[in-house]
Amino acid sequence: MPRYANKTIAVLALLIWSATNLDAGQYKSFVVSTYVIQGTVQGLMRGNPDPEQSWSVLTRNLKIDKIYLEVMRNRNLVDEAGLDRLKRFFQEKGVQVCGGLAYSVNEAYGFQGFDYADPEDRQFVRQAAELAARHFDEILLDDYFFFNRKTDYDIEAKGPRSWTQFRLETMREVSENLIVKPAKAVNPKCRIVLKMANWYDQYAGMGNDTEKVPFIVDAMFAGTESRLWFGQEQHLQPYLSYNIMRFMDNLKPGVNQGGWVDQGGATPIDRYSEQLVDTVFARCPEMCCFNYAAMIRPISPRATQDRTWSDLPTSLNLAEVLKTEPGEAGITFADVAAYTLSQVDKVLVNVGRPQGIKSYTPHHTTGEEYIHDYLGMIGLPMDILPYFPTDAEMVLITEQARSDPQIISKIQSHLRAGKSVCVTSGFVRAMKGKGIEDIVEIEATGVTVPVRRFTFAGGPGAMFGLLGPRRADQPDPLEAPRDILIPEIKYFNILTHDAWGEALGITAGGTTYPILLSCEYSKGRLYVLTIPNDPADLYALPPVVLSAIRRNLASSEPIRIDSAPAQVALFRYDNETFIVQNYLSNPAEVTVSVSGRPSHIQNLLTGEDVAAATPAGRGFGGMRMGRQAGPQRTTFSFTVLPHSYVAFAVKQTEQP
Repeated sequence: MPRYANKTIAVLALLIWSATNLDAGQYKSFVVSTYVIQGTVQGLMRGNPDPEQSWSVLTRNLKIDKIYLEVMRNRNLVDEAGLDRLKRFFQEKGVQVCGGLAYSVNEAYGFQGFDYADPEDRQFVRQAAELAARHFDEILLDDYFFFNRKTDYDIEAKGPRSWTQFRLETMREVSENLIVKPAKAVNPKCRIVLKMANWYDQYAGMGNDTEKVPFIVDAMFAGTESRLWFGQEQHLQPYLSYNIMRFMDNLKPGVNQGGWVDQGGATPIDRYSEQLVDTVFARCPEMCCFNYAAMIRPISPRATQDRTWSDLPTSLNLAEVLKTEPGEAGITFADVAAYTLSQVDKVLVNVGRPQGIKSYTPHHTTGEEYIHDYLGMIGLPMDILPYFPTDAEMVLITEQARSDPQIISKIQSHLRAGKSVCVTSGFVRAMKGKGIEDIVEIEATGVTVPVRRFTFAGGPGAMFGLLGPRRADQPDPLEAPRDILIPEIKYFNILTHDAWGEALGITAGGTTYPILLSCEYSKGRLYVLTIPNDPADLYALPPVVLSAIRRNLASSEPIRIDSAPAQVALFRYDNETFIVQNYLSNPAEVTVSVSGRPSHIQNLLTGEDVAAATPAGRGFGGMRMGRQAGPQRTTFSFTVLPHSYVAFAVKQTEQP
């Protein structure tokens, strides 16, 4: 773990900053802001839209604490003459007014950004930063601050470097010398806040630096727009809205200021609401609702149609939202945000600091992109770190860790300390001949096999005994709805059992291939998780297979999901509270297990109690003979409605 300079001071500063802002805010757990793009700022100066009328619509239900007025977008600068007048208008509404910059050249032409090797563009970048600093003490950079050009200027400046290395080095220099230093020279009180886009696993390719830029700017934002996840070019999963916030939090103590959600992918409208709640589930200080003009626009009727769950009291209850809307045009995105945030605020005042399974991802690396989001969607709480967490009981290692030349020795040290490591099949493939064989003799052969049925340690018949008899009209609990293509992992599994198949897939011909392997090494245990060729096929695994994965990988977690379908996520906190969210369009039956012997769990929104069931057994994962049972766990079962979340506090049994 790196030794951050003045780490304790930075954490204390964050706590003081957060407390100051939250005390001033109208919600108890976060402040809410909105962002006005340059064209709308210019329109507000001219009275179109009318500032008073539009502000009234925006805030009829939504409580706004802060607003960003953008001074440049698409190379267009605002009229400075009217900027201060508009600034005063919003200040008189009792909100903090800040500036914004979008370093876009042409949004309509492939999201074209500035050319940071072009002298003319460089001068304009500096000019825009200085303009913003003249008027504001805080400036938020839209996530257009990336480098995606390949002009002749760039080709010459790049030289023998890779495009990634060239862009990283250029954007570090631009951040410091063209934005931060010029802005602070104009206004020493000015804070520069950089919003990073939602594609966190591909930052380096566009010059977005997670290693050094957090120490150049004053704070950072994260794009938490996870939108729709089916058939989209970006491989965004709903869990990203939370996961990216944890990723940003761990870059540098106190650097993460907030998350940002727009109206993209808001069909059904529940998806918009989910993005907001998942962002604040990460306990960010600020929730930015982009953008002002879109927030006051009525939502499309299409976004509320085909909601088969519309008559259920789901987390987004549109019937309740409609009661708060006095106008004739219909409910707006601001009205939906208001209901969503007011409800989740009642929950978040009771939860602590987010926790999860630690995963090591070095800076500027690639491989198995966004796999943490897919794993989050099968109920494994994720916590991505840029350093190897030696104090964690379980560490998840994906293909991205291949860039660390010491990764094998770090894994071995962790296992020798009596702890666990889970590596993915992508990591095994990348480390062939590089030391993985010193831990366990396995190989990713490069062969792809289709599996549809599954079995577990103990043999094919063992699982059927656990599940009990099945009626003829019931689906096979050990069969997926389609063939799942997986990479072959070859291992010693005959007699010696150097590695053990905790869960295995079966081909049509009857051959088994591992989904989850485990082996002992020194005093620890190594797991190997096979990732399907299409990671979304994790969602097609039968629930009993998902349960085996959760019970092994989350064996040391104080709270975990033991039984649930895919696309049900767990958010865990350090004060024995947790949230379960169902992204499915149908109700989900969920069983969680909690360490120890708690008497009940209490719903943080309704106050209702859920009584404990029987103590959790070892289940269908981890049946290997001779394996010692873990600590006592207690189970609780409940139903989560479609596109809804439930939050609970664990209530431990009182000692006499």
